[in-house]
Amino acid sequence: MPTVLSTKRLTAVQKKHLFLSNIGLVEYDAVQIKPIDLKLITLNFENAIFTSQNSVRFAKAKGLKIKHAFCVGQNTAKALEGFAENIEAIAENGQHLSNLIVQNYSNRFFHFFCSRQRRMELPEQLTLNHITFQEHYLYESVINLKSFENRFDAVLCFSPLGVKAYYNNHNATPPAICIGTTTEQAAKKYTSTFTASKTSIESVIIKAIKVLNHFGSANNNSWERNS
Repeated sequence: MPTVLSTKRLTAVQKKHLFLSNIGLVEYDAVQIKPIDLKLITLNFENAIFTSQNSVRFAKAKGLKIKHAFCVGQNTAKALEGFAENIEAIAENGQHLSNLIVQNYSNRFFHFFCSRQRRMELPEQLTLNHITFQEHYLYESVINLKSFENRFDAVLCFSPLGVKAYYNNHNATPPAICIGTTTEQAAKKYTSTFTASKTSIESVIIKAIKVLNHFGSANNNSWERNS
C-alpha cells in the first residue's frame, strides 16, 4: 500500500479520501504559525489583500472591518465570506492577483495582511507597477523540523516553507504533490513535482490519489518531473 506524508494535519473528511483509496497517511504540521502583536491605528480598511486563510483568521481575531477584499485561493475566499463586505477578486496565486490589481484597480490604495515570511511576487509586482500599498504582518511562520525514517511514496506540500521543512531534513526525495505554482517552484529544487488543479487541500489530496493510482508505489521508477 502506498503511503504519503502530509506536511499539514488533515481533517477526518480529508483523511477519509486517502483511506478509501487504500493510501496510507503520516501527517504533521511542518510549519507552525505564531501571531504577531500588531498595533493598528484603525480597524476599518477599504481595500485589503489576503493570500492565506491564516491571515484572514488573525484579521478576524483583531476585529478588523474589511470593505473590499482581494485574495488568493477559493478557501481564503470562503474564509472571507461574512467578514469582508465584498470579495472583489479571487486569483489562484499571488502573481495572478497582482496582475488583476494592476489591470483593474491601479488607482486604489491597498492594505496587505500577511505573514512576515510572505512570498515576494505580489509586493514586488505592485511596487513595480506603482500600486500604493501598506503591509501588515499578522503572524510569522516557523519551520517545525522532524525526521522520519519511513519511506514515503509522495509528500503533500502546502507552502514553500513546508517543502523546505521536509526536503532539507531528509536524504530521501519522494515526489512532491503541491498546492500551487509557488510551492511547486520550491519543490522542483529537490524532486519531481505534481501540482493540484486548485489551490485547496482537497485538490492536493485528489491529485495525490490520481498520481499514485497511475504510477504506483515508490518502487516504481517511472516518476518524471513536471515540464
